[in-house]
Amino acid sequence: MSVVPSRASDAQPSSKYSCVLLLHARSNRELRYIARKRFIRTSFFVVIIYIYPVSLSWYLKRLRTFSAGEVFFRVRQRVRTHILDNLRQDGSGTQLSIPDSEIVKNPDAHCYYPVFDQKLDIFKEIDWHLDLSTGKRFPQTFAHKIDIRSDRYGSAKHVWEVNRMQFLLYLAGLYKSGGDLKHLVLFCHHLGMWRNANPYMVGVNWYSNIEVNLRLICWAFCWQVLDIDNLRKINSAVEEFVTEAWWPMICEHAEYSYRHPSLCSSANNHLISEYAGLFVAACVWNIPHRNARLKYAKAGLEREILKQNTPEGVNREEAAEYIQFIDDFFLIAAVVGDATGHPFSATYKERLHAMANYMNAMLDVNFNYPMYGDGDDGFVLRPDAGGHFNNFKSLLVSFATYFGDSSFKRAGLVWDEKNEALFGSAGREKFDALQVTPLADGNRFFAGSGHFIFRKNEGRETYLHFDAAPLGFLSIAAHGHADALSFILHVDGNPVIVDPGTFTYHTHKELRAYFVSTLAHNTVCVNGKNQAEQAGPTMWLNHYKATVLSYDEAKGFVEATHDGYRAEGVSHTRRVEFNRDADEFVITDKLRCAKSATLEISFHLHPAAVVDLRGTVAEVSVPGSRRVSIVLDGKLAYAVREDGWYSEHFGEKVPTKYLYAKADCEGEMEFVTRIKVLG
Repeated sequence: MSVVPSRASDAQPSSKYSCVLLLHARSNRELRYIARKRFIRTSFFVVIIYIYPVSLSWYLKRLRTFSAGEVFFRVRQRVRTHILDNLRQDGSGTQLSIPDSEIVKNPDAHCYYPVFDQKLDIFKEIDWHLDLSTGKRFPQTFAHKIDIRSDRYGSAKHVWEVNRMQFLLYLAGLYKSGGDLKHLVLFCHHLGMWRNANPYMVGVNWYSNIEVNLRLICWAFCWQVLDIDNLRKINSAVEEFVTEAWWPMICEHAEYSYRHPSLCSSANNHLISEYAGLFVAACVWNIPHRNARLKYAKAGLEREILKQNTPEGVNREEAAEYIQFIDDFFLIAAVVGDATGHPFSATYKERLHAMANYMNAMLDVNFNYPMYGDGDDGFVLRPDAGGHFNNFKSLLVSFATYFGDSSFKRAGLVWDEKNEALFGSAGREKFDALQVTPLADGNRFFAGSGHFIFRKNEGRETYLHFDAAPLGFLSIAAHGHADALSFILHVDGNPVIVDPGTFTYHTHKELRAYFVSTLAHNTVCVNGKNQAEQAGPTMWLNHYKATVLSYDEAKGFVEATHDGYRAEGVSHTRRVEFNRDADEFVITDKLRCAKSATLEISFHLHPAAVVDLRGTVAEVSVPGSRRVSIVLDGKLAYAVREDGWYSEHFGEKVPTKYLYAKADCEGEMEFVTRIKVLG
C-alpha cells in the first residue's frame, strides 16, 4: 500500500474545534506580547524553573555543555515551555464521547502487546500514565513540571512506550484483514480515551517532543491502513469521530512538534524525529500552515541526514541499536515523500544508501549487532504484537525494496507487516524479484568513522567489531558509552565477548553508571575512572579523542589510541590484528604512565558462556558456536568474576561473568592477548 494524501486535506475541523484553534492562534500573539513586556520580571523565574526538578549540580554541569548562543535559546525555550505552554494547557476537563466501552469492559479475548519487559493487554482499558514496570503512576499535571529524572513516579520510558500507540497499527491491521468491527471500535475507543486522559500539555505524555512525533507517524500509517478517507464516506460514526476527536489531536500534535524543536546540544535523534513526524503529517494531512511546515521539515531532514551521519553512513550518536531507529525516520520520510510528490534530493538518498550499507556490514550472520552505546528498543513503526522485534532485519527488507538493491537481501529475510504498511503489494513484488545475496566475506573498515569490522565467513562466521570512534554526538554525547578501544566478538552468529548493553536511562542510578562505564567494556580502565566524565544519565563532559594511527583492511589490522586519561598521565594504544588462516586475533595494549597508575582489564562474556580458566588460558564455549581460546598475558593475573551485568534489551538485565585483571603501571607497559576460534 502506498502512502497517498488524505481526504483530511479537504475536511475542516468541527466548529467547536475550529474555535479552539483560532483561540490558540490569537493566544500566541497575545502571549508573545506579554512575555516580552514581562521578560525582565520573569528572567529569574525562568532560571529557577529551568533547574526544577533537577538538582543545581546537574544544572551547572549541563550549563557547561552550552555555547553562548545556546544560553539564549534555552531561555527562550523555557519561556515557551513554562510560561506559554502553561497558559495554554487544557485544564477544562472536557470529555469526548467515546465509542462503545463495553468492548473493553467485557473483552471476549486478550491480546498482549510487548512493552519492554512487560506486556499490555490492548483488549482492555489502558491507564495512559501507569508505569507497568513499577506500578507507579505519573501525575496528570502540567507536563514540563513533572519529574522524569528520578524513580519518584517510576520510569517515564515505560509510560511513553505505551503512549507511542504502536499497537494501534496492529489493531488497524486486524480490522483490514478480518473486517471485524470490534477492532475498529477498539481502535477509536483507545484514541478517544487517550485524548480524555491527556488534555493538551497535561501529563507526562506531553513532556517530550519525540513522543509527539512518533504518535503522528503511527497515526498517519493507521489512517492509510484503515482507509479512513473511504470509511468516513460510508460510516457516519467514523466521520463524527475523526472530525470531533482525531483531527483536533493531529493538529495539536503537529503544532506542538513545530513549536518545540530540539536544537543546539540536544539536536540528536530527537530533532530527526521532529522533522520526520512533521514532514509525514504535512504530506498526509492538510494541517494548519501545511506548506510552510512541509518546507521547514523537509529542509531539516535534508540537513540532518548529512550532519548526523558520516559520509561512510555511520550515525554520530555512537549507539548501535539507535541506528535502526534513526534509519527508519529517514527511510519512512523518503517513502512518504516519494508517494506524495515531495521527494528528497539525490544527496539525501545517497547518504541513506550509505547508512544502509553500514548497517548491513555491522550485522553478523544472525542479524546481531555490536551493542556499543545506548539501546532502548524504540521503534518508529511496529505493527506486529510478537516478542522482541528485530527491526534490523525488517530494515534490510525495506532498504532492498526501496533501493532495488539485492545486496541487502540476505538469506533469512521475510516480508513483514511493517513493510506491507510502507510499500504495499507492489513493494512485495519488487522485493520478491530480487535475488538473495550471500553475506559478504572479508573485513569492512569504516576508518573515517572509527569503526572496524573483521569478518571471516567461509561456511561459519568469525566476527569482531573494534570501536575507535568518538564518545558521541554534540557536547553532551547523550547516548554514548565510555568504551574507547573496546571490542566485541561473535562466533557463528552468537555473541561471545560482549558489550553490556543499556538496561536503563533515568532510573536505577547506580546501574546506569555501571552500564555506561569504561570498566563494563572490553578495554582498559585507569584508576577506576571512566574515559570521560559522566555528568548525568545522558550527559558527558571532558570527551576523549580517539585517533586511528594506522590500518589495513586487506591485511587485517588497525592501531588506535585515545586521550581519555590525559588527566591521569596515562595514554592507551591498542592494536588489533586478524590472522584469517589461523582464525586468531592478536590484541596488543600499550600503556604509557607518566605517574603511577592502576590498570583494570576486562573481557565480558555472554551470560550463556561457560568459561574454564587454567593459568593464562581461558577456554570459552557458547551453545551453537565453536569454542574460543583466550591466551592471556603472563604479566597479568586474571580471575573469573561473576558480578557483571548484561542487558540485551531495555529494562532487562541478567548477571554475567568476565575475565578480570588488575595491575600497577609506572612508565611503559605492554600486554598481548590472543583470541583463537577453535575448529
